[in-house]
Amino acid sequence: MFRKKVIPVVIVSLLLLGTAALPSMADQLGDSIQQQNDIEKQKDQAQGQLNKITYTTDNIKAQLNQLQAEIDTAQQALNQKKIAFAQAQNQVSLAQEQLDQKQKELDERRVALGKRARGIYESGQISQLELLFQSSNLSDFITRMEYFSRLVDNDRQLLADIESQKAQIAQKKNELQAKRDQAADLEAQAASVSADLEGKKSKQRNALDESLKAQQAVFDELERLESESKSLSEKIRKLQAAQSGKGTGNLNGTISSWPVPGYYEISSPYGWRIHPITKKRSLHTGTDIVAPTGTKINAAGAGVVIMAGWNTAYGNMTIIDHGSGISTLYGHQSRIDVREGQSVEANEAIGAVGSTGWSTGAHLHFEVRVGGNTTDPLQYFPN
Repeated sequence: MFRKKVIPVVIVSLLLLGTAALPSMADQLGDSIQQQNDIEKQKDQAQGQLNKITYTTDNIKAQLNQLQAEIDTAQQALNQKKIAFAQAQNQVSLAQEQLDQKQKELDERRVALGKRARGIYESGQISQLELLFQSSNLSDFITRMEYFSRLVDNDRQLLADIESQKAQIAQKKNELQAKRDQAADLEAQAASVSADLEGKKSKQRNALDESLKAQQAVFDELERLESESKSLSEKIRKLQAAQSGKGTGNLNGTISSWPVPGYYEISSPYGWRIHPITKKRSLHTGTDIVAPTGTKINAAGAGVVIMAGWNTAYGNMTIIDHGSGISTLYGHQSRIDVREGQSVEANEAIGAVGSTGWSTGAHLHFEVRVGGNTTDPLQYFPN
């Protein structure tokens, strides 16, 4: 009688323990999903911050390029002004040399005339009496008078010409000095503009450095969040796979259907690469298949959808469990046409190609995971 009562009690206790375990797994899944959602929100905020910083950085780079163009133009103008000033200075120096030469000629001519006119010139007049006594006859006197008259006129004209040339050169020198001074002013203005632009460039360069530092900080934060998100995603996949285990028990992990029929261009294969957005070397965990937005995506094999929703990095994303520890992931979709827990057949449409999440153009990011670890998808499609 006692044994009959004990057995039902044990059975009831085991049932209660079993049913208690189910809510525990559900609670874990719910908590994990909530944590994942929180991380996704943080990643979205960080992505928004990154977009703003990137926009600011691009603007600063554009301004720097514009400033550099203006600096190059200003430097060319400055070089031209320097050349113009140097030429003007040379012209002034040459004019001064010519002026000095004319002054020297004038001084020498005056000295020569002074020596020759000693006793002959008197207030600009020739002493006719002296010429008369020196002449042998009247004809000689007339000849001497005519000769000295011409000599005086010639010397006077020569002095006048030298004075005129000297005045012209002096005027030319003054004009050249004015041009030189103007060239000096223009050179100083060009130098000031060039220095001002260089100052602006220095400030912009400092702003760019700060922006790049902020951008790098966000990159690091996104990488941290992405790593944390991947860990939670793996946990969620395991929990979901455990819940949907009955649906995948008859699957054998077969992958044989190309996910985007008619499109075979690979823009980025599986393996290490420089990330197109973060610009850092990282493992590209899948194969990028180029196709227009809206192109139909098919399941690569029969399986059960264990995740269908938004992911910051992958955008609209679908994960299918094909059994035997093999799953496929379809990222950056423009739309998702299946739901979690749904069974799909090979070649069945599950969504459409897009460029959501961290994407630089329309394509399908296609992953194959074995035991949760990524592998090269192309090995399943040797042809």
